[in-house]
Amino acid sequence: MAGVEVVAAPAAADVNRIKRNFLASLNHELRTPLTGILGMLDLLTETPLSEEQREFVNSSRSCAELLLESITNAIEFSSLANGASSHTDSEFRPAELLRAAVSAREPKARNKGLQLSLLLDPQMPEVALSDPHRIRQVLDVLLSNAVKFTAAGEIEVVASAAVQADERTWLSVSVRDSGPGIAASELAEIFGRGVLADNPLIDPSPGLRVGLSLARQITEAMGGSLQAESYLGEGSLFTFTTPISAGQPVMAAPALPTAVEKTAPQILLVEDNAVAQRFMKTLLERRGYQVTLAPDGLSAVRKAATVRFDLVLMDLQMPGIDGIETTRRMRQIDAAAAVPIIACTANPSSEVRAECSAAGMDDFLSKPVNPEELFTVLERHGGLPVGPLRQA
Repeated sequence: MAGVEVVAAPAAADVNRIKRNFLASLNHELRTPLTGILGMLDLLTETPLSEEQREFVNSSRSCAELLLESITNAIEFSSLANGASSHTDSEFRPAELLRAAVSAREPKARNKGLQLSLLLDPQMPEVALSDPHRIRQVLDVLLSNAVKFTAAGEIEVVASAAVQADERTWLSVSVRDSGPGIAASELAEIFGRGVLADNPLIDPSPGLRVGLSLARQITEAMGGSLQAESYLGEGSLFTFTTPISAGQPVMAAPALPTAVEKTAPQILLVEDNAVAQRFMKTLLERRGYQVTLAPDGLSAVRKAATVRFDLVLMDLQMPGIDGIETTRRMRQIDAAAAVPIIACTANPSSEVRAECSAAGMDDFLSKPVNPEELFTVLERHGGLPVGPLRQA
């Protein structure tokens, strides 16, 4: 009998690594072009447009946002199901995160005539320790649903933090809307529905239904909970809680001279995608920054060795050496050893955030980059004060 060669099955760790790499690659390949689409549409809205053209642009942006949201939720849901996703704690500013999340949904709420408000507990710690990416994910799901299903009225976000009986500090965030409400018979199953609507011909929002299920899985994985209250005709209230550890306040970086006092802060933008380059450069220059482009890691290292920059925006996935290795090399250069480096990536996973921090990066921005979040992060690291954009 002829010999049979036995090939060993890949170890479970190898299978998980392959799944994790595939999902990360898929996430990047899908989110990167959508980032360009959303960025260009944002720039287009700042040009002279007729009312009809503006309506077309807004509709296009809404479709792109919906596609991005569906992709993000589906990939994250798959990551959790395959055990390829986790959470990593890091210091963050709860109030800043909450304001950024609400601000990102404000334009869509305003377009629907909805009043969107945020009420923050004055006792909220300035700095906390948890996974800000996961907290933002849950809040984004709740805000997205509230805006989507509320036709008129208001949406209110209330956030508080308090020490509980277990001596841990717990963050509690509630999202209340004046939407149509949810029947009691459906409320019990709302977090466990399948990915497809039962009848797409009559369902007002057919397609993927993973948002709330994903949000509950995330909160429970962090040791928290997500609850819902709702009555038909009276709106809905979603509340999630998660443990956080209050951190020590971080001293703000000294403010850089403004353009009036001296020269504008110089930013090194390390980005290989031409559309992303155009969007970010235009956005930054309208704010008053001077921008130098580096299309890959090696050119970024060379520029950092000859020019003293005030800030660096670093893409992660690039040809040649990636953003992580580029950061490590820049930290070996005297002129760049202490320059704030901010990661910009289409892969916002906790694992990537931890890797960025270990490489010497100071902060993190997820693509598509929200302008207000971008300038808030830049200001935190010594950039120009957040203010109105300067028109081109």
